[in-house]
Amino acid sequence: MAAEENDHSDPPLIGEQPALLQYIKNLGLYLEEYNVPTIGGEILGLLSIAHRPLSQDEMMEVLDVSRSSISTNLRSLLMAGLVERVSVVGERSDAFVLSEDILEKLLDMRLKKVENLCEVAESGLSALPEGHPARQRVQKLVEWAKLLETVYQDLLERWKSKWGNN
Repeated sequence: MAAEENDHSDPPLIGEQPALLQYIKNLGLYLEEYNVPTIGGEILGLLSIAHRPLSQDEMMEVLDVSRSSISTNLRSLLMAGLVERVSVVGERSDAFVLSEDILEKLLDMRLKKVENLCEVAESGLSALPEGHPARQRVQKLVEWAKLLETVYQDLLERWKSKWGNN
């Protein structure tokens, strides 16, 4: 691999660009909101700026984390369909890329969270007897959650119509 690192046709993954490393770290923190562990989010951030498929060893080096952490997080990301395993000609180990529909999958993950909120709010509303003083607040929560659900469903459909199958 040392020969590849000196090859001018293959630029370094992030080189001496601390802003790119900060982007990777920030994306890792942001994706925690989607229940993606920080390291998993950092892997996604790294893959989002990579100009080619990356091996686990390359991810370990750039992210400065253990092999087991990379392996564990890659398994979760593969199961969620956020990354894909690919074979690279001439390489013995697998490499990884972002799933082509990762943004759609992330949006769908957010929609599922909102759908769960709808269910929780509706169960709370049904548990409150008519005339209960908290009923109006919980009713607002139900309506807000349903509005969010509609907005996310619309957004997902708009995204699919613009970028689906590309």
